[in-house]
Amino acid sequence: MNRSRELNVGDRLLALFNDGPPPATNQHSTISASVYTDPTRHAAELSAMSHHPVAALAASQLTEPGSFHTTELAGRNVIITRDNDGHVHAMLNACAHRGATVEHRPSGSARVFSCGFHGWSYDLDGSLRSITDASLFSATPCTTGLHQLACEERHGIIWVTPDPASSTRVADWLGPDIDELLVDLGAGSMVHHAETDYDLACNWKLLTDGFLELYHLKYLHRNSIAPYFPSNTFLIDRHEHHFIGWLPKSRLMRDISENPRDDWQVYGGMTAPIVLVPGTVIQWQAGHIELFSLRPHPTDPTRTTARLTMLVPEDRQHDKELWDRNWERVCATIPAEDFAAAEEVQRNINSGAVTELQIGANEHALVDHLTEALNC
Repeated sequence: MNRSRELNVGDRLLALFNDGPPPATNQHSTISASVYTDPTRHAAELSAMSHHPVAALAASQLTEPGSFHTTELAGRNVIITRDNDGHVHAMLNACAHRGATVEHRPSGSARVFSCGFHGWSYDLDGSLRSITDASLFSATPCTTGLHQLACEERHGIIWVTPDPASSTRVADWLGPDIDELLVDLGAGSMVHHAETDYDLACNWKLLTDGFLELYHLKYLHRNSIAPYFPSNTFLIDRHEHHFIGWLPKSRLMRDISENPRDDWQVYGGMTAPIVLVPGTVIQWQAGHIELFSLRPHPTDPTRTTARLTMLVPEDRQHDKELWDRNWERVCATIPAEDFAAAEEVQRNINSGAVTELQIGANEHALVDHLTEALNC
């Protein structure tokens, strides 16, 4: 546990809380609304996303040998499996023969996968198991299996890199600071509680934007979560291509104002969105994790599937009433308020009513994120 980092976050929050945020020292900026609609930019962002790990599902959703999930990542149809030795694998869900989809079920258990087009079958690791009427197909044996994807289990999440030519290690992509923070937060011992998908009529970056500024809190969330947080008390840190936001609850500010520094429990009283570029947000929520995996439409920049998953501590997973309340709260707040606002902005952009957006100094991370979405 990096206790010095936790206390340093508390020091900075306390100073910000006591002194108030400093006024802007530079002009606001503008960005073209086309960053949320341009198909060329969208294709470039999807390409960048395909070269980096994507949060595919909670590791605890794939526990038994032979279990599998299918999903779409960066526009590619993917099968994720756990083999009989307990290892996870990911492969493109397209037959090596003539490209038909091999597995149509969203999840289940299997000993082998068999293509319904010509009956070719594959093992749990994607290797070719058999060819129907092999002697008629070729004079020499065919050994081509399903296209393998880099797949890794880390911090309670199964990460998949959608491009078969890429093999980025998750720890390298996260960087040492974020990788260590997720260890400190106990992410590796978190298990799946609930999940749902939202089909949203907006660009994926409009969904991420809400995690990178607090300007909207006391207005958009005035009737929901705003009363639990002090106004304008938010820190944003850069870590290579990624961002960490530190958003304390009001009770945390009371605690660290009144108690000795050595007694501070900073992480236990805050929300911390960890925005991983591109397309993943791990939001620490004072004891559990809300995982947002953003899946942009393959061709339409104005559509995104957002998969929201709640992960809870394994040793407390049976406290179902508590976690159900938390799940109900997040589903009633972020989709109904943040996501709805993002769709509203997108509608105005699509109509031509908005051609540029004004970005204040207190929203600078939005501009930085736009750059990183292409350059990561």
